[in-house]
Amino acid sequence: MEPKAHILNAAQGVFARHGFRQTSMSMVAEAAGLSRQALYHHFASKEALFAALVDALYEARFEAAQAAATRTVGTAGDLIAGVMVAHHHVLGSSLTGSPFMAELLEESARQCGPAVAAHSRRFEKALETHIVRLIRERRLAVRGGTTARDVAELVMIAEKGVKARHMSEGDARYARALTRMIQVICAGLESGGRVGGTARATQRTGTKRGRVA
Repeated sequence: MEPKAHILNAAQGVFARHGFRQTSMSMVAEAAGLSRQALYHHFASKEALFAALVDALYEARFEAAQAAATRTVGTAGDLIAGVMVAHHHVLGSSLTGSPFMAELLEESARQCGPAVAAHSRRFEKALETHIVRLIRERRLAVRGGTTARDVAELVMIAEKGVKARHMSEGDARYARALTRMIQVICAGLESGGRVGGTARATQRTGTKRGRVA
């Protein structure tokens, strides 16, 4: 394992156990088996270390989601759910059991807001691309002018709702609830239901991206 990857792995455990505010560079150095000087050679501050860890976790989330898209078999709902659950699992597993989950998420938004937003846009675009493929392969039917972007936005909105309601119940419960919600969405599309209301309102006016002939 490369030195920076080793340090980030150690830092992840320290931040999960102690939160951002109580973590010190000395604690991370000890967990990584390094001197403070060696740690500072790689990261100039605790904030820089935390930002690098957040970036690494979001990159791992993206890679896990992309891998899930290639190996998931079954219905369109199965594939979309597999992508969403894999994307969540990397971050969820890194914080599972941490009493500082809320603090760490708050700090990631405060310190790394633009980077987190960029990762989210990248993931949503990838999700849209997977949905375009499902439509073109006739594995997912959409009607009434509904686009792949509409479906992706609806899935993302549904994911936020499921997370708000079930996240505290554990990853397994969250994954089951999210999978069921996505299956319901896909069933509605297959039966001729239109994506309406909230998802439509969030669509940028005049965009043609994601539209499938």
